[in-house]
Amino acid sequence: MAERAPFNVLDPAAAGDAQRRGSDPRELDRGMEQMLSYIYASLPNYPLYLGQQFHAAGAAPDRADRISRLPRELRRDIVSRLPVKDAARTAVLSWRWRTIWLSTPLVLVDAHLLPKGQAFPPTYSTNSQPITAAVSSILEAHPGPFSCVHLICSRMDSYRPQLARWLQLFAAKGVHDLVLVNRPLPLDVPLPATVFTITTLTRLYLGLWKLPGTAALRGASFPHLRELGLCSCKWSPATSTTSSPGAPSWRSSTSWDA
Repeated sequence: MAERAPFNVLDPAAAGDAQRRGSDPRELDRGMEQMLSYIYASLPNYPLYLGQQFHAAGAAPDRADRISRLPRELRRDIVSRLPVKDAARTAVLSWRWRTIWLSTPLVLVDAHLLPKGQAFPPTYSTNSQPITAAVSSILEAHPGPFSCVHLICSRMDSYRPQLARWLQLFAAKGVHDLVLVNRPLPLDVPLPATVFTITTLTRLYLGLWKLPGTAALRGASFPHLRELGLCSCKWSPATSTTSSPGAPSWRSSTSWDA
């Protein structure tokens, strides 16, 4: 008899718990996979170039470095459109590039930090540790601000201290576009209230979190927020999207269950 394929979302502990409750773990796994697919498809795009790699076939005979002679602002624009690994590597190209990465608003998408050979979306067997370690290292090293950060690949229930630190760094250094999606299970990992102190946000998407109660919103300020998306978030008592006093002119606010 052929061996059954492993679960895509459920880990063995969650599958065993489902069986003890009389549920079919494979049906639950399929449902969770569909939910995640819907969430991922609903997220906003990020401003990176991921197209064909071009080779310098037409390079000058003297092999002169023309790109490094471009104006600084143009080089910053180039770096801002690269996946974070490639952007960081530009620092070793030449002395002209060493300060560009640190002075460019960072774009960080953790899907680009998946282990080699691991395709998106991640499965239950994907190791979150190297992803969260890389995210922590990048956020600590870069002085900010962060233009766009999408963190959607880790099971944050096991990395709550790291999550709390990331939100502190976002609040201190500034981030404009932030997407945070927890990989289940569990479905009720609490999101630290620090997220409500990030005053620089213009867009915020949250998925699969337990949101803080209304008391955490006291003093919250989102003066620049124009777009809010909440997907499959559990609400603490007396929590409401209408209770955020610092976002009087949202362009759009969306809350849905996958």
